[in-house]
Amino acid sequence: MSVVFRKKESELKGRSARFQKVPAQLMLSIHPDPALLQQYVPMPTQDAAVQAVPKMSQHERIEHCIRQNNAIDIYEMYFENEESPMVEEPEPIKTVNVIRDPHAGQRMVTSLTFAPEGGHKIAAAYSSSKFMGLKEATPKESFVWDINTSSHPELELVGPAWLQCLQYNIRDNNVIAAGMSNGQVSWWDVRQGCRPVESTSLAVSHTQMVTALTWLAHKTRSELFSVSTDGQVLWWDTRKLSQPTDSLVLDPLREDPPSLARALSATCLEYEATMPTKLMVATEQGQVVACNRRARSPPDRISMIYNAHIAPVYAIQRNPFFLKNFMTVGDWTIKLWAEDFKESPVLWTKPAPAQIRGGCWSASRSSVLFTVRLDGSLDAWDFLTSWTKPASTCQVVDEGLEVVVMHEGGRLLAAGSQLGTVPLLHVPPRLVQPSDKHEKAAFTAILERETRRERVLEARHKEQRLRDKVKGAGRGGGAAGGTEGEDSAKPSHDPVKEAEEEYFRQVAELRAQIEQEDEASASSVAVEVTHPPEDAGSSHNAGDAAAAATVKNEEGLTAAEHEEPKSYTSSGSAER
Repeated sequence: MSVVFRKKESELKGRSARFQKVPAQLMLSIHPDPALLQQYVPMPTQDAAVQAVPKMSQHERIEHCIRQNNAIDIYEMYFENEESPMVEEPEPIKTVNVIRDPHAGQRMVTSLTFAPEGGHKIAAAYSSSKFMGLKEATPKESFVWDINTSSHPELELVGPAWLQCLQYNIRDNNVIAAGMSNGQVSWWDVRQGCRPVESTSLAVSHTQMVTALTWLAHKTRSELFSVSTDGQVLWWDTRKLSQPTDSLVLDPLREDPPSLARALSATCLEYEATMPTKLMVATEQGQVVACNRRARSPPDRISMIYNAHIAPVYAIQRNPFFLKNFMTVGDWTIKLWAEDFKESPVLWTKPAPAQIRGGCWSASRSSVLFTVRLDGSLDAWDFLTSWTKPASTCQVVDEGLEVVVMHEGGRLLAAGSQLGTVPLLHVPPRLVQPSDKHEKAAFTAILERETRRERVLEARHKEQRLRDKVKGAGRGGGAAGGTEGEDSAKPSHDPVKEAEEEYFRQVAELRAQIEQEDEASASSVAVEVTHPPEDAGSSHNAGDAAAAATVKNEEGLTAAEHEEPKSYTSSGSAER
């Protein structure tokens, strides 16, 4: 027996259930009726035999099927050796989530960073990299999102200006640092709200927009450095942001003191935690500056300059498996470099159909990297198989993509668009898992082979340039013997004069070669001769000329058929 109580759910919420154990109670007892007992009729006893196995019967239909199976091999594989007309396509890159800016269309995504240690949060900076792209009405908020729930942001980041770049602390996933469009640097603790804990003052900050910053691998977890289009690299300590702890001017001439007016405008940077004193800064001028903080004098801090591209470099990153190799993105191409060889890249790709604006290496495969383009496409490159075309291409959005970053696990990508959209992409296993255990060694062999080839080519070019220089010096010294006074009045290096001398020298060599060929052909074939007036002393020359007129060359042709007729003067020189 059961008792049902019906109440509204709102009346039961917030009340704890209290149950008590009570003894059983007899609520109703029905005694037997003697009148009904007289109507009971007992059944007689019956015996029935039961077997353990049911009895089976024979059917003609089953026998017919058995005969068919005996006549035909039902397990035979037909058309086993023929190729299937359906070709299995590789698994594509898929969009699993899209995070949209609440102020969509008013600003672009300029920077993305995943939370460290495999976190499920991503921070996005919303600003503009275009000239005069920011207005007073443009919202200044940036957001921290949960990659699983993108309906609303988890936290707003509100700084003194628009956030241009930001990055999580590599040792603390609650701390975020950001560079502003006005040159300031701020840092947040997500547990303390949307306002920055501290910011640098305008007097000691960069004079122009901060384009990139990163945390240092230090025990204090409080040191970082930033780069800007003003040509400076500034080191900071978040415990005291009143002054930068160190600075470096990107002067390409490496003078002491460096000139800030000559400094290169920085666009992005590369820093490896295992090399705490080294960093690489890419510039708007297409050069990559390798810096060493340990050097004492400012000129020695710039160790090497790479002429990477002829336009701004939009991305630079070391290969996480081969730290001496790094990639740069610019000029619609990707270039791979060896750190100790600055003359030329060891590998580069063909120009893409649209400008490439961002790139990053795979976190799980050494030969795979990803790039994004202004036509909204994402390319996955596998340099172990081909560097002439990408291994996979995915049309992510219709607007241009500005930045791309990879999650630590290697299975998730995040891209930022010019309209504030952040698509989250799932990378297929073929681009995550190595094809075999020898993949890393094979890619190492490719990099070493191409580096060795570039070194050989550069050595040949240097030798040729030295040869040309020596020849030019020799020609200039011989001509200076008669016109010493005139040469002393002219500059030592005149490109127009050198070009003219080279042209006349080639003409003289070609003329001498033609004369030598004419003399050689004149000695092997017969030609017509103009005779002087007949006299007694020249009668024997006519007979010799008549005999020589019948001489044929090696191909069986007479001189008249093989060579143009020539006439000889008394001095023996040939004239056409």
